[in-house]
Amino acid sequence: MRPTRLTKSIAAALGSLLLVTSAGITVLGAVPQNAAAAAVKPTPAFSLFELRVKKPSSLSLAQGTLVNRISQMTPSEANLAVLHLENALKAYLPTATKRMSQPVIQLDIKNIDTPGMTMALARSKVKRTESRIVLQDLAAMDYKLGRDGGFVPVIQYKSFKVFKPYLSKDLQVYIDLMAAESEQPAVVNRTLQVDWYEVVERAVQYEAFVQTYKNSNRNAAMQQAFEAAKRLVFNGSPNTPLFDKKTQVILLKAAIAYENTLSEAGPEQIENSRLLTGLDDFLLLVEQNGDKKTQAVMDYLEAM
Repeated sequence: MRPTRLTKSIAAALGSLLLVTSAGITVLGAVPQNAAAAAVKPTPAFSLFELRVKKPSSLSLAQGTLVNRISQMTPSEANLAVLHLENALKAYLPTATKRMSQPVIQLDIKNIDTPGMTMALARSKVKRTESRIVLQDLAAMDYKLGRDGGFVPVIQYKSFKVFKPYLSKDLQVYIDLMAAESEQPAVVNRTLQVDWYEVVERAVQYEAFVQTYKNSNRNAAMQQAFEAAKRLVFNGSPNTPLFDKKTQVILLKAAIAYENTLSEAGPEQIENSRLLTGLDDFLLLVEQNGDKKTQAVMDYLEAM
């Protein structure tokens, strides 16, 4: 077994579960909680942003308004504006994906594609007018160019980091987690893109968010992210399974990463994480079954 390495972010994420109190949980509501709150007149900056964020045609203007004028909003307005911006980008994403999925656009991008090419650079390099218009629109909305079974638009959460100083703690953490995933997706084309340490680390971080910020507006979204990350931990991806397809033996790199992670976490942190508790039991079961994916191991996974 190779020496363990200190995974500070896992310890910090799990440690926060022990420290959080009900007073420290941020409540983000989309509607006023009483009549007095409803009567408060919104700031001009928030009103302008809300007017622009409702239409895809002015979504880029809404982003510019938020970047330039978020400091003029109240803290609750800043939280709500960032949530509404993400909602708008998510709502338009299926349309953006459909526009970009046209065969001619996919071919145009493929012909000029270079590693790390941005949406804006792709727009400047394609020659077909129709393709240029689509890429220009999506670049203006600040989607990034993703690659997953073709070229796809992706929400660029890294751009949201400029808003962090004005947001509640839960949204700051949420933006960091989403930015990490959008900048380096765990899976692309059904193939794992990060190492097994990162696989379990992200799952632990998502779990910590769900446990710590129970009343956050983005708790449900992070719960979904956690469930997806947990499936990766215990199964891998279709093209990078946790167990070798031929021998059904657990991958050595994964087993080492998981064992080291548990060793670094320690008994107290494992006890406070359902994920790590389950992983500890899982590795013991796998070891008892000759490191293979036997029926007993499959039954355990099915019951999770």
